[in-house]
Amino acid sequence: MIRVAPLKYKADKSVVENWRVAMKTMDEMMQDIDAKKPKVYMPNKFKEMKEYNDTDGKVVLTPVAQAPEVPSLKVQNLNGSDYDVKNLTGGKLTLLLTCFKNSGFDNLAGWRQAFENALGEDNSMVQIVQLNIIEEWYVRLFPGMIRKGLRTKVPESQYGLTLVYYGECNEFRAAMDMTNTFVGYVQLVDAKGRVRWTAAGNITPEESTVMTLLTSKILAEISQKPRK
Repeated sequence: MIRVAPLKYKADKSVVENWRVAMKTMDEMMQDIDAKKPKVYMPNKFKEMKEYNDTDGKVVLTPVAQAPEVPSLKVQNLNGSDYDVKNLTGGKLTLLLTCFKNSGFDNLAGWRQAFENALGEDNSMVQIVQLNIIEEWYVRLFPGMIRKGLRTKVPESQYGLTLVYYGECNEFRAAMDMTNTFVGYVQLVDAKGRVRWTAAGNITPEESTVMTLLTSKILAEISQKPRK
């Protein structure tokens, strides 16, 4: 009786290698696509809980070495004066409020009020700057109308530090991690123009407490005399 050895499939090395190269290329393409996807601000309770556990519930500022600096962006205030957002701090702690649309504008009122209630409206060590970014081309056609509309919403005492920018500013947004134009952004900027803390959306009582605590920490840094 003649025995027939079972057939064994032996893959061609060139086929296997081509498959591996194709899969590697596909992985690289997917990573590139993911990297280019716009970030969307979404509450992440699991991440928040992990951070809470990692820090024993203590609120931590972004370390100075890791804090991004406010990039350059040429703007005008409601009085028509030109500014560069990069130079807005002037040695003060700044609460920077940024919005793109009416929904974001409405988010910011509670943050401003909480900050003023905690620190007073005339505190010489702090200031509140509101940046209104107008990206839609059809809205940008009427800058005078936009400025007039903002002036009706903002007290005259705030005209000097209420800024307007017309146009897209993708590099600025990327540097400041502003990925969702429908929300208002809130950032604590130290006296050297570094973003030490960021929040977004409507304020909560817990966030109000956090903002006040972190503001006190930054003010303590500013007041501290440099070591000899």
